[in-house]
Amino acid sequence: MKLRTAHKILLLALAILLVSTVMLVHDAFTLRKCVVLSGLQNVFNQVASDMELQHVYLMELGNVRAAHGDETELKTQIEESSARIDAEFNRISEKEYVAVLPGVFSLSDLWSSLKEHRVRVASGYDVLKNSGLANAAYIAFRQELKARQEELSKLHSGYIVTTFKNTVKYSAVMFVLLIVLCWVYWKGTVKPLKRIEALLALLNPKATASRDISDVKDIEGDIKRLNLQNQENTDAKDSFFAGMSHEIRTPLNGIIGFLGSLAETNLNPQQMQYLNVIDSSAKSLLHIIDEILDFSKINSKKLELENVAFDLKALLEDRVAFASQLLRNKKNVKLVALLPEEHSIIIRSDPTRIRQVIDNLLSNAVKFTEQGEITFQVNAMPNDDNCVAFDVSVADTGIGISVQEQERLFKPYSQANKSTTRRYGGTGLGLAISSSIVHLLGGELAVSSRPGEGTTFSFSFSAPRGKQEEQLHLSGNFQIILPTAELRKKYALLVDDTPTNLFLLETICQSIGLPYRTAQNGLEAVKFCQQDKFDLIFMDIQMPVMDGYAAMKSIRALPDSGTVHIIALTASAYQEDVEHALASGANSFIPKPFERDQLLLCIADALAIEPQRKLCQPLVFEETSEETTVREMHEYMRERYRISLGEIKMILAQTASDWRPILDSLGVFARKGQLEEVKPILHKLKGQLSSIGLPELAELSATIMEESNEGAMPLDKIQTLIDTLSAIFKTLEKQVTVG
Repeated sequence: MKLRTAHKILLLALAILLVSTVMLVHDAFTLRKCVVLSGLQNVFNQVASDMELQHVYLMELGNVRAAHGDETELKTQIEESSARIDAEFNRISEKEYVAVLPGVFSLSDLWSSLKEHRVRVASGYDVLKNSGLANAAYIAFRQELKARQEELSKLHSGYIVTTFKNTVKYSAVMFVLLIVLCWVYWKGTVKPLKRIEALLALLNPKATASRDISDVKDIEGDIKRLNLQNQENTDAKDSFFAGMSHEIRTPLNGIIGFLGSLAETNLNPQQMQYLNVIDSSAKSLLHIIDEILDFSKINSKKLELENVAFDLKALLEDRVAFASQLLRNKKNVKLVALLPEEHSIIIRSDPTRIRQVIDNLLSNAVKFTEQGEITFQVNAMPNDDNCVAFDVSVADTGIGISVQEQERLFKPYSQANKSTTRRYGGTGLGLAISSSIVHLLGGELAVSSRPGEGTTFSFSFSAPRGKQEEQLHLSGNFQIILPTAELRKKYALLVDDTPTNLFLLETICQSIGLPYRTAQNGLEAVKFCQQDKFDLIFMDIQMPVMDGYAAMKSIRALPDSGTVHIIALTASAYQEDVEHALASGANSFIPKPFERDQLLLCIADALAIEPQRKLCQPLVFEETSEETTVREMHEYMRERYRISLGEIKMILAQTASDWRPILDSLGVFARKGQLEEVKPILHKLKGQLSSIGLPELAELSATIMEESNEGAMPLDKIQTLIDTLSAIFKTLEKQVTVG
């Protein structure tokens, strides 16, 4: 019977396991003998020690007798030492010791003779003669003991060498078996997979016309099996992403929601700074999650565009405000916005995805531009078929992109280069997702760039015109205000099993004056709906006891349930979840985590209340590169040294204070070409920077030292090091004095 590849691999794996087991057992027995020899060596050492001690006792006994003193205690000590030696020889006679060193019996015989003569000396019988015999026996015993110890040492070394040789032999056998295993795997698995790949290539009619495929059997079955397996893997991956989305978005909902509430309280400047950092980090995390989910949808061909009416001009103006906020810390960069002159442009398309593409392009432009200007231009061209065509471009005067890098710019996980990734961060998915969205819009994302001269991204799309009365109002850079008098006439039911999310909903309802009641699962919600009449229900989807889908169906089955507006809440962001919620009885849908104004717009729409919009500055916090570096230094030192933030700040502030004059001296010495003065500063600086979490600058110091050892004076690199450190130290000192 022909063995399958899996059987061969299993047999080889069992062979490797058997060889390793034999090796371990063999080595264990050998090492056990080594342990026994070590124990015997300890016994020999103890016997020798007791022999020497007894010899001292006998000499002391002779002195006491000569002085006619009391011999009782010394005789007792001699007897006790003899008893100990007897006990030790009893141990030596055990089987395991005799098995490894049969010559131990000769020691026992010599001890018996020596003991007899020493007993006679101790008892005072013919002391002179027996002392001589005892000394001769002692010398013979020591010689025999030394011989046995040398024999024991050779055996011990021999066992160790044998263990090592056997281990090498067994390892060589296992290595050969492993090579055979790899060869079987390649021949039985990799090679057939390559054949399947070739078979799939034959699906191309042009390729099959020039190939002989008479030996190809059941190609259709192979393809069907591969497609089925691929679909199962894709479904499993999508389920995983959906589950992770829910698990991560649920706590983020509470974090982002309460950050908005916290921002409305009285905070001192330092607290506001911390709040901005937390808010920025939470939104960055949410942005990363959204990018991963979007990429998963793109891969599985499940990314679909919405078709709603909205004001594109309002969206574009809001994105200009967004870019202005990003540029507030870049005084050398100017934003130029060239938008259509129309007061409003109502179209039907997907505002979320259009905003996502524009935000990505604007964020990249701001990120990679240190001076000059960023031009955001949108041209609108009406068509005869009641559609509008748009040309969108974002041009900057930033670092630019080489031709080679442009070729892989729209591929997933790609950025211009590794140094860009380290300095600017990002998932590498933004442009890949934007390119896919533009493709769904009917256009193509294009790039034009030259290193050092800037970059221009552009795309075009068309959309039909929408009606003014059906447009969806977007939040953005506006604060939403609802009339309290109208809200007090309404009654809401808040349903969520997560205490944080429920508390967030309660807090928002309290702040706007909307009466409410809470439930922690779907069954409670159904019971409350049987008892009371609600105008609005916020229904979480994933809950214990009864989930949101079942609860909405039960509520819709109650009399007069058609007047209640149900808003489904869930952290899972897939379109099928939206459709499932709407099919179960929801009137609308809002994903977690949501922002306060987004929730208020949903409430206004559900209760037919006209909201008021107040232009405001959004809570946006963008760190400078120095602030990012300082934050990473804090994290590094907290993790490495386990000290408090206050202690870290004081240490770093002292470091900055100590090094400022040294950096000034470094610049002077470098400009004068005094290498002998520059080298010790760089050496000290390298160690200091590594200890406070600045490895890249420490590496730059080492590079400068290497060049200086060759007699060169890299002034540009030294000045870059000085300028970078000075900016970081300035930021450190500023943070210590905040608040």
